[in-house]
Formats: sequence, C-alpha cells, structure tokens
Amino acid sequence: MVSEWKINTVEDLAMRMSKSRIVALVSISNIPSRQLQKMRKSLIGSAVLKVSRNNLIRKAFEKTGIKDMENYIKGSTGLIFSDLDPFKLKKLLEKGKTSAPIKPGQVAPDDIVVPAGDTQLPPGPVISELQSSGIKAKIEGGKIVITEDSLAAKKGDVISPQLASILARLGIEPMEIYLKLMAVYENGLIYTPDILDIGEAQVISDIEKAYKNAMNLSLNAGIYNKYVVEILIRNAFNNAMNLALNSEIINKDTIKSILSKANQQMLSLRSRIKLD
Repeated sequence: MVSEWKINTVEDLAMRMSKSRIVALVSISNIPSRQLQKMRKSLIGSAVLKVSRNNLIRKAFEKTGIKDMENYIKGSTGLIFSDLDPFKLKKLLEKGKTSAPIKPGQVAPDDIVVPAGDTQLPPGPVISELQSSGIKAKIEGGKIVITEDSLAAKKGDVISPQLASILARLGIEPMEIYLKLMAVYENGLIYTPDILDIGEAQVISDIEKAYKNAMNLSLNAGIYNKYVVEILIRNAFNNAMNLALNSEIINKDTIKSILSKANQQMLSLRSRIKLD
C-alpha cells in the first residue's frame, strides 16, 4: 500500500505544476543543507523550491501530463515553480553562486592553480605535502611561501584527500555551489541550459535581425500590415511619379517638374546655338 505522505506529495507537486508558468528541474547535488536553505530563502518572491524523491517527481509529471521532463532527472533533484520566464530564472539562479572547498573524490570543475605568494601555513610536514601535490613551495622568513603559480589539478581530475586538505588550508575554494538548472518546462516546450545561455545582447540582436527580415519580406512580397503600409504607399507614389515624369504625363503633381525639365532643356539648347 502506498504511503499517504507520498500520495499527498505527488498531489502537491502536480498542483504546483499546473498553476505555475514554468517548472524547472535543478540539481542539488553536493549542496550542504545549510546553504540549500539560504538558496531557498533567496528565491522567495520569485520562485518556490521543492525537494522530493525522484520517483515522486516522475509521478507528478505523469499526473499533469508533462512529457519528457523525467528524462532530465539525475541524481539529487529539486523542483522550482515560478512565473518568471526561463531566461530570467536561469540568471536568478546563477546570481546565487557561492564558492566552496572541494571535497575528496570530487572532480575538478576546471584547472586548479595555486598562485604564488605567502601563505599562513607554519613550517612543518605540510611542506612535503605541498611539494608531493605538485605545488612548488619553500620555507622563507618562518613561513611557507608558494614560489610560483602551480597547477594542482587539471579539469576532470579526481581530488585526493591530501590535495583537498591542502587546498582548504590555503583557502582555495574551486567549487561553485548553486542550483544548477537541468531543464525548464513552459507551455509544452522544454528548454535546456544551452538554449538559455544566450546573452541579452545576442537576444536583442536576433530580434532586431528578425524584425528587419520580416519587414523586407513584407515589402518585397507586397504584404500589407500596419508596419509596412506607409512605406508601401510611399514607394507606390514615388514609382507612379517616376513613371509619369518619364512618360511626360501632365497632371497637378507632375506639371512643375515637367516645366522645370523643359526649361532646363531649353537653356541647354540655347547655350549651344550661336545667335547673330
């Protein structure tokens, strides 16, 4: 028999899914509970974070008819409900990034470089630990000094307990902790992080380009709408004027131009004729 709390949880998640503009899946892996609570509070007024078991999240998606979102559930997962658009939600989550020490067994997210300079480490066995970890160091003036920038780990390396301890003692925090977006559902569409990574400048540029292309298409195809009708009428007037002038069709709009042209032709002819 299914526990009542599980049924209630699925009902609550499904209700929130149906009432929210967007539903997002976020990874909460390696986020300490204390920092997770701070992140939850930082979303108040913009979004709601709910953490639940993955199987219950899948059942809630199934209950509301949201398809394919379950494919993005991996590891420790949270749900975010919001009325923000997906792009704004991603920016909001990334603003909450904080640095943290790397733990033994974790993978280096990028190259980890220990910069040259003084440390607060007293002379002792730690000097050999530094050197065995590829960090160039020596004792100088009663303290340990890093003699040059040293690559402690390459991107993708698994961090050993010794290196994790050294980095922590040096105050180096290479990990970024935040609610990492995995997928966002909005009105039948699923947005992945790579789609939402487009910057504001690029979005504005793309919109401007699309607007210009649409205007050109409307003008060239003679499609009438409120955005191009004035230009089409002006072009039609100019074309009609050119046709009338080239064909010397006299009317109230062309008479002045035709007379002016005739006068210019007369003056040009006169300048070429020798008068006695």
